[in-house]
Amino acid sequence: MTNPQYGPACTPGHPFVAPGMPLAPVAPVAPTKPGHTFAIVAAALLWAITGLALALLAVVFAMVGVWGLASGYSGTELLGDVLKLGFWAVLVIGGLVSLLYVPGFRRLPLPHRLAVLGALACPLPCFYAFLLYSG
Repeated sequence: MTNPQYGPACTPGHPFVAPGMPLAPVAPVAPTKPGHTFAIVAAALLWAITGLALALLAVVFAMVGVWGLASGYSGTELLGDVLKLGFWAVLVIGGLVSLLYVPGFRRLPLPHRLAVLGALACPLPCFYAFLLYSG
């Protein structure tokens, strides 16, 4: 004997339910929407490549800064150079974040927006990383 409203868990003698104790109905799980898998994979790949290139550049800039300080380069000159790089980084990040809120761009699903932003953010760090490796 099952309760048609609550399902078989409310049957008499069920080990987890006391007799006469009703259970709340379980909401059905919404199916996932297909079509975003490629955008998710593309966004993850583009942002991973961008992050790796930026990490490489950050390590190289830190090594050059430490070597510069060790060779007698003054800390104020180094701070000025770091502030210039930081200014450009904040400007680029601000531009990418502001693109998220453009009305036409905001209509896209989030995975597609992240893939487009990854495609816009990826070339410059990768170019500088390849330039660094090419000598």
